Amino acid sequence: MAESSSSNKLQKLETKIQDRISDLPDCVLTRILSFLPTKISVQTSILSSRWQHLWQHLSVLDFKDDSHYYHYHHSERFKSFAVMVNGVLNLLRNPRGIKKMTLECAYVVSHDQFRRVSVDTWVRSVIGPYLEELNLTLNEDDQGSYFKLPQTLFTSHNLVSLSLAGGISVRVLSSTTVRLPSLKKMIINIGLVEVPSLNALLYGCPIIEVLDLHFRPVCFDKVCVPPSLKRLRIGTKTDVGASLEIDAPDLECLIVRKITFGNVFSMYNLHNVAAAYLDVFARSTGSVISLHDLLNALSGIKHLMLSRSTTKLLLGEPPDLLFGEFRYLIHLDLKFPWFNSNSLLSLLHKCPLLQVLIIQNVKFKEQRPILGCAPQPSVPNCLVSHLNFIQFKGCQGYEDELFFIEYVLQNGLVLETMNVADISLDLQTKYDLLKRLFNVRKACEMCQFTFDTAVYPKKQLCLLKYPK
Repeated sequence: MAESSSSNKLQKLETKIQDRISDLPDCVLTRILSFLPTKISVQTSILSSRWQHLWQHLSVLDFKDDSHYYHYHHSERFKSFAVMVNGVLNLLRNPRGIKKMTLECAYVVSHDQFRRVSVDTWVRSVIGPYLEELNLTLNEDDQGSYFKLPQTLFTSHNLVSLSLAGGISVRVLSSTTVRLPSLKKMIINIGLVEVPSLNALLYGCPIIEVLDLHFRPVCFDKVCVPPSLKRLRIGTKTDVGASLEIDAPDLECLIVRKITFGNVFSMYNLHNVAAAYLDVFARSTGSVISLHDLLNALSGIKHLMLSRSTTKLLLGEPPDLLFGEFRYLIHLDLKFPWFNSNSLLSLLHKCPLLQVLIIQNVKFKEQRPILGCAPQPSVPNCLVSHLNFIQFKGCQGYEDELFFIEYVLQNGLVLETMNVADISLDLQTKYDLLKRLFNVRKACEMCQFTFDTAVYPKKQLCLLKYPK
């Protein structure tokens, strides 16, 4: 009897603990449900009568469908998904009060008209006075059909965040005036874009701070980004390229991928940029001047990464073009089409506070130019005062590369780590190199020289980490 009584008490205690969450106010429970996929939120209605109608008060919706991956049954699977979405939207207590919606599905599969109408209806139904965040990922097929955004979206006064990906058109009609006064974050990763429509969209976002833009321009044109930006990541998906005009005094992070430098390129007020990644290619022989202007404008940069195409422009520059000084740069990451110790040492002379240097030779099909090893008139200041970590990836054993490694070992007074990794050589040549470099007399006795094993700086800088 005692054991039975004890068991009953334990069961009652467990039931009380399990039901404690049901005692929370409706607003708290609805808030919890908003973090779940909507389908799961609806399923909580079977838990008890307390939960039966809670999901109907949701103001955050998350619908994701993968039926387009099932080639033979995608139509039937999508119909089931559509029944669920339509049911939710029809039974919500306040369907016009949606604050956030995430929708991920295919827009058009084999000319599926039902799918086309459904997606359009769902998006239109949530565009209202309370909408703050809209995330659309509409997987495109090979039919070239794009979802046309409702023009009413471009006048959503409370919209704070907008994310568009896949087969979506951002064409702004000439009769539509874009007014997005509350928008602070926009992510666009779509297909073909008419740059004038894109500029019209950006012009209507007066306080936007974060812009992540990847697209295929219809033709070469200039993208004008808003002056309020703090973080910009922009890139094109074709060789057509696009030019940029940026006048952003508050910009802190700049990530540029596959952008053309040409005569119409212009950037101003970049003194607050602390981190930048530049991946550019040339449209004309004078493009390197624009690149130099950009680098000289980044006077406050602390973390700089240059791609192979960017350094290729710089290596082919006229000799009378000189870098300005990077007074605050502490982390430099370079990818080279071919290594040039003279150019690199000249750059180090402009980086007096540099602490971390990462070099990577990228394999290329072009013929490597024959470079000499001209003596430097003086040792870069950073090498004797601040530079404590150097990594050289992809060493191919050229004399110019070995000259640089020996030079920094012999002159790096504060160098703590010299790492040579990803070496593209046979074992015997690698052994000969290792023997030669280990016999170099190092300026800093505490310097650790590592060979063919990648290591990382003690202090990893994350300035280029982009927010989700």
